[in-house]
Amino acid sequence: MSDEPDYSSLSLEEKLEHKLWKARLQAYDEITKQCQNSRNDSDECFQKLNAKPEIFKKAVVDANVVAQESGIQALSSYLEFGGNSANAQKLKSSGVVASLCEKGLSSSRSGTKAKAVDCLLWFIELSENANGVIEDILPFLKHRLPKLVAGCVSALHVIVENFGCHSVISPKLIIPCLGKLFAHADRNVRAETTKLTVELYKWMGAALETILFPDLKPVQQKDLTKAFESLQNITPEQKRFTRNQQIEIARRKEEESRIEATGDGDIEMKDAQDDKSNEPQFDPFDLVEPVEVLSKLPSDLNSRISSTKWKDRKEVLEEVHNVLEKAVKLSTRDDYLELIRMFAKCMKDANIQVVQLAANCIEFLARGLKSDFQRYQSIVLGPMIERTKEKKASVADALNNAMFSIFNSSSLSDILDETLAAMKHKTPQVKIASTNYLQKCLAATKVPPKGSEIGSIMESGVKLLSDSQEPVRQASTEMIGTLMKITGERELNAFLEKVDDNRRAKVTKFFEEVDVNAKLGNHHASPGPKNISSSGESGMNKLTRPRTSLSTGSTATTKKLSLSSASTSLKKPSQEQQSNSTIPSKRLATSPAKRGDDSSKVSSIGRGLTGRPLTSSTPSLSSGSAAKPTSSLSFKEKEELQALRREKQVWQEQQEQTLHHQENFDGEKMSLTQEISQLNSKIENISKDHTNALLMVKQKETQILRSNSDLENAKLKIRDLEQTIEMMKLQQNSYTGQQSTQPAKHSYNAAFSPSSTSPFEAKQRYQPPETTPSESRISSGELSTRVNRLSIDGNPQIENSGNHYNGNSYNRFSSPQKAADNTSSYTSSLSKDSMQLNTNDDSWRRAAEVTSQLKARIEKMKARSRSGMSNFS
Repeated sequence: MSDEPDYSSLSLEEKLEHKLWKARLQAYDEITKQCQNSRNDSDECFQKLNAKPEIFKKAVVDANVVAQESGIQALSSYLEFGGNSANAQKLKSSGVVASLCEKGLSSSRSGTKAKAVDCLLWFIELSENANGVIEDILPFLKHRLPKLVAGCVSALHVIVENFGCHSVISPKLIIPCLGKLFAHADRNVRAETTKLTVELYKWMGAALETILFPDLKPVQQKDLTKAFESLQNITPEQKRFTRNQQIEIARRKEEESRIEATGDGDIEMKDAQDDKSNEPQFDPFDLVEPVEVLSKLPSDLNSRISSTKWKDRKEVLEEVHNVLEKAVKLSTRDDYLELIRMFAKCMKDANIQVVQLAANCIEFLARGLKSDFQRYQSIVLGPMIERTKEKKASVADALNNAMFSIFNSSSLSDILDETLAAMKHKTPQVKIASTNYLQKCLAATKVPPKGSEIGSIMESGVKLLSDSQEPVRQASTEMIGTLMKITGERELNAFLEKVDDNRRAKVTKFFEEVDVNAKLGNHHASPGPKNISSSGESGMNKLTRPRTSLSTGSTATTKKLSLSSASTSLKKPSQEQQSNSTIPSKRLATSPAKRGDDSSKVSSIGRGLTGRPLTSSTPSLSSGSAAKPTSSLSFKEKEELQALRREKQVWQEQQEQTLHHQENFDGEKMSLTQEISQLNSKIENISKDHTNALLMVKQKETQILRSNSDLENAKLKIRDLEQTIEMMKLQQNSYTGQQSTQPAKHSYNAAFSPSSTSPFEAKQRYQPPETTPSESRISSGELSTRVNRLSIDGNPQIENSGNHYNGNSYNRFSSPQKAADNTSSYTSSLSKDSMQLNTNDDSWRRAAEVTSQLKARIEKMKARSRSGMSNFS
């Protein structure tokens, strides 16, 4: 066996294009070695590779699996030691990522797959937009090869595990594919999808369940729920950072080291707290695309919802419920006014199942539209609160969930008027439900109520404290206690002066136990209770961070201001909340959300440092130079605040006018819609009547055709009968003529008597008459036959048979004995004919009777046909 050829003499380009895989393998190993031994990312070896990115595209799809693995390793070394965002983007544009997924992740070699995943991680780290790499991977999740699909899902799992879902990877791209992956026929694909889903849950929490579970089978939901329960107390951490994040971390470390050198060591702790509190909270609403649902609703929704049968209304609402339940985010370009009005009308339905389904549909709409539902809430909130008088638990829960969804899509001020009106309702159950609803809204709101709103709430709440029913008083107690937690005890003392001590103690007890998300002096309250010192420290941190680069003089001034604030807080400990902040007064004065009635408090109590003269606490500063700008700023701020109030009042008036016009327009539109529905019902009734009339006309026409056919048949029968009568008359006349010829026949018979001595003489004397006996017998037979046919009794036809004399058959050459025999037979036949003629008299009488009966029947049929014609006319 000859030695293997030596490829070392070939250049790198020749090795890369060589047809033998061993030569290409040496080329890939050489590239890996050059990258690892390079001095920096500007080394000469990187410059050659940067100019030809197609080298790596061919390397990752090499036909030989050993060379392919070395080629992927070369790509990984290139990205690690010489890669940057520009190079990564160039490789991505040339299709390296797609080739890496198609050939590397589907490889049967575990080393090849691991190196391919590592290359994808390097692409994520170097790219400015990491989601672009994810977009290149996602198309292969629909590939027909299960091995490739499982490899891509596993790569996504590793990417999410290393970089997380907060700032680098967006789960919005991955989540829509999970439902189809869970339904994949290959179990390896489903297993890798489960791992990816669990990793996503670590970062997203319950938001993932809301989006994903509707697309899964119950068994899969159960398995995932068990897996999620074990992750409740696990806090995920980002294991790998992008180049931009690494630069930011290095900058922070450098800044921290410089701050430690100056002796200020509190900044790092505050920054860590801020970073932890500023982690994004995933909202399912932001992770899905809006869905258009109006076209999916039943086409006959309006007619079926107006049906008098409650089953029809329930069935159509179930269809609407199924459509809205699957839509997490609804399109805001559609108009849901008619649908909302229909649900508001259903609130007054007598059937509680219809009410429950309508409430669920309103909840889905409020969740799907978020703030865009605010323009519809005035239509449904009032009827929903009024329907809370229903005592069935399932209906009450559906109404409460829908009302709270309406609050989440709006604000406390938007739902306050309808709620306060319901608290004055005559039904105790409505009072309880509306008061509890207001209590939940107060506990959940992030913006404290205004002074006028506090007065309105307390006015209704204090009245309910003296209600005759204990559940109403208890609900009011909890509502006032929650409001007291927001405003403080001092704010509500004036309203509770006339309340008895026992009830006031209950209010105070609930005030101490309840948790709220807003404080009266904190307009930017974060979700959940937060102490004042922490917010002050975070504010100090935000101000201190940009001041690290200032001069020494400005730092000294800041320290003096802090000492001044501290001395003031010692003098007035009851005003710690307002005085411990170092934020300048300009930040508070320009806030348009601040309550109007607090302006006097702020001016008297103090807004940080600018609310009091600096000369009292800082003698080093000039009183004249500090007081004048403070007073001028305060005056300007007051003028600006008054102008803003006037503009707000004008805007509110315009809004009220617009709402009034809108209500009028809606009323007109509703009346027109009702009129249209009435006209449509009339049109339907008219069309039904027209259809019935056409059917009646067709029926009458059919009857007329049948009557005409019967009439024609009757006429034909009458004609036949008339012809029969005429023939019978003619036969009767002919029979009368035959009777007149009877004597001639007797003389003829005598001529052939047996007394004659010679038959030849008889023959010579024989003169045949004009009418032969056979002809006479035929005529009488025909007559009797026709009479028997017309007989009412239905007797069978009697056929006369006998030996008939035929003159032509007489044999003149017969013997005398035969002649005698023939004469005797002829005589006997004549005697029979004479007997038959006698019996025909009875037949003629019967024929006359039959004729009269036929005439009577004909007259009856004519009368019947006339009556039928008169009925049709």
